[in-house]
This record gives sequence, C-alpha cells and structure tokens, in this order.
Amino acid sequence: MEKLKIGIIGSGFIAEHHCHSCSLLPNVEIIGLSSLNEEEAKILMRKYDIPGNPSKNYEDLLKLECDVVSACVPNFLHKDITTRILSSGKHALVEKPLARNVIEGQEMLDAEKSSNKKIFYCENNMYAPTFSKVKEVIDEGALGQIYMGRGKEQHSGPHSAWFYRAEESGGGALLDLGIHDIACLVWYLSCDVVEVFCQVKTIMPDRGDFGKCEVEDNAVGVLYFENDAQIVIEESWTAPGGYDMRFELFGTEGQIKVSPTFSNLMSVYSKKGYGYAVEKAGTTRGWTFPVPAEAWNFGYPQEIAHFMDCILNNTRPLTDAKYGLKILKIVETMYKSAQSNKIEEVHY
Repeated sequence: MEKLKIGIIGSGFIAEHHCHSCSLLPNVEIIGLSSLNEEEAKILMRKYDIPGNPSKNYEDLLKLECDVVSACVPNFLHKDITTRILSSGKHALVEKPLARNVIEGQEMLDAEKSSNKKIFYCENNMYAPTFSKVKEVIDEGALGQIYMGRGKEQHSGPHSAWFYRAEESGGGALLDLGIHDIACLVWYLSCDVVEVFCQVKTIMPDRGDFGKCEVEDNAVGVLYFENDAQIVIEESWTAPGGYDMRFELFGTEGQIKVSPTFSNLMSVYSKKGYGYAVEKAGTTRGWTFPVPAEAWNFGYPQEIAHFMDCILNNTRPLTDAKYGLKILKIVETMYKSAQSNKIEEVHY
C-alpha cells in the first residue's frame, strides 16, 4: 500500500483532530509537526508517535520530504501559509474558513492555479455520517422540492483569544459557525444562494481571559436559493451547554431533522459528573448527551481519507478551494447585509 507523508502545522484543537484522523488511516504517515507552542506540540507528538522534535518555524517542516501539509492555524495565517505550502511543492489542507475574506481566498486560488498542487478545503460537516446521510436521503427524492428549512450551530464560544480579534479572525460566529451550515445547505439543495439577509450582534463583549470580543458572537440570516427555497441559519457563541448543531429541512414530499449532538443516541445523568461529553461542554453534571467517537461523528477521519484518496488518484475532492471561496462569498455578502440592513445579492 502506497503511503502518503503528511506534515502538520499547528498543535491546537484542530491539529489534534488532524493528527488523530491521520493515525487511523493505514496509508498515511505523519512525518513532522510545527508549532509556536513547543510544550503543546511535544504532547501531541508523543501521543501520536510523530518522529523528531517540533519546529517553531514551519519553513523547516516544509523542507522535509512529504506529499501534503495540514494548515491548522488561525484565519489570518491561512493565505500566507497555504501559498508557501503550494510553492514548496506540496498539497495543502486548509481548515474552514478558506480565508478571512474573498480577496485573500482568491489569492489562494491564484497560487493554486500557478502551482501543480491542490488546496483541499476542510469542511468536516460535509463528511460527518449523519449529515452525509441527509444528502443521500435528499438525492433519493425523499423530501421532494425543499422550500424551507433551518440550520443551527451554537456553543459558548471559542477557546483561543484570536477568534475574538477582528483583524486576526476576519469575523465572528457567522464566519466560524455559519460557514458550516452554508456549506452543507448549498450541497444539500444542489443550487446556489442568490440573495441573503443577515443581522449580527455582540451579546458578551467581555470574554475574560480572552479579552474583548471585537466581532459578532450571534448571527441570524436568511438564505434565498435559486430554486426559491428560504432557509434560516442561527449561529451563537454565547450558548452554554456544549456544541449543538442541527438541520431541519422541509420539502413538498417530506421533512428531515438531524443532529449529531444533543440527540437521543446516548443520554447520561450524573450527580458527580465524568470526564468528557462533547466539545465546549462546561460540565458533565446533570443530564448530558455525550457524542461517542466524536472525531468520527464530526467527519474528520472521513474528510482526510477522502483527500488522501483524491491525491493518490488525482481526482477532484468534494470540497476544493473553489467551493471554499463560493461559501466565503456568501458569508461576505451576509456581512454586507448586516451593515446595510437590506437583502443583498450574492455575486460569484
């Protein structure tokens, strides 16, 4: 079996998911890791048997012999690091959002075009088993013509300070969570969003140790699709109780409701609590809804396995850079709507 060699840039929450996912794949070998946080990186490297020592300068990682590099870094670094990965002769895995804005995203596509390598856009929700099943059901015609729906993601807020800084993140809950919902909805309906309406708010400007929240921590929007469907999305960084994500879609022949979190798959009541239930859950006392095999249920191993298969067979991925840019254009238009307080047309 041909093995693909991968390097990881970053050592935080998403880097852990990438390392874990790669460790599950027999045709993938992690050959090195780069991070500014040396202690955090060493823990990750020991846990997943990654050879060598962590490099603080990611350029050192790019000098190693490998096929692909995962950029598990803050939004403001996506463009520069991705273009360097491509120019070093390696494929790039880039976490959502593709970039802070459309201009940066287009520069990344231009860099991809001038290289002989590919950008693989990491949108894990589209690879999650529950959400993949939704697509299967829709494509079989079970719902008929979808005309209305709802997408929702919420939790109590990110655990890194850069998310709350406008210059570093490029946006708040809409860019961080809403981008998931929009990516899935465009995929589900197999047509484009033509117009949007959006309102944003900052409910908790003081984020304690993380500093001031300079971006929106709540957003509500309406996506108007070219097939005349209207779908509402709700995004929040102020909801306690753990990560909650779900879809409700209504069609002329049926409806579907799906949620891999806060579901009845497993329910636990505990007076004293236990180790871990789900991402962003502050406590495990009382009633909780733990997500078994969280990485698998959230689609991370399936996503990376798909990308590796695309590299080996030189095929186009489900989520490429063009798809990431399309979704980013919708989000950017929603921010425009929030400023104008009007319905805005999406220009592709």
